[in-house]
Amino acid sequence: MAPRKDNFLKKFDVDFTPLREFMWEMDRFFHDSFKQMHTNFQLRPFWVDVRETGDDFIIEAELPGYSREQIEIEIFGNQLHIRAEDKQFLEGKDEKHGVYSKEQSYRRKERTISLPIEIPEKETTASMKNGILTIRVPKNNSKRKFLDIGE
Repeated sequence: MAPRKDNFLKKFDVDFTPLREFMWEMDRFFHDSFKQMHTNFQLRPFWVDVRETGDDFIIEAELPGYSREQIEIEIFGNQLHIRAEDKQFLEGKDEKHGVYSKEQSYRRKERTISLPIEIPEKETTASMKNGILTIRVPKNNSKRKFLDIGE
């Protein structure tokens, strides 16, 4: 079978098909490997939705499997930092077989959300229901100004 004409570079009479196939295989290998790693180690950040209503900003974060005690919300300026940590320690003892096991796991996820206003600490509220964290930030003291665009 003759090599295809479009596999040759302009000034060379060498078929680059094997090199292109090798490069494609290397790309596929690394892409699939890291995709597998993300699913095994849960490295993806949690889902966050930010909406603006007439009176406030509503931030919803999906944190299934976390309790209120495992979530920390930090306010600094116009940014909201949400951190969720889960620590588990399991111990097992089987005296009949002489086996003692100890297991521990730790996972931490965090996101920072920037808003166009200074976040009032006292008026901001947070609630958790069915794995959804809802934060309401009122806009009552908003100093936002909009500029008209001239010609």
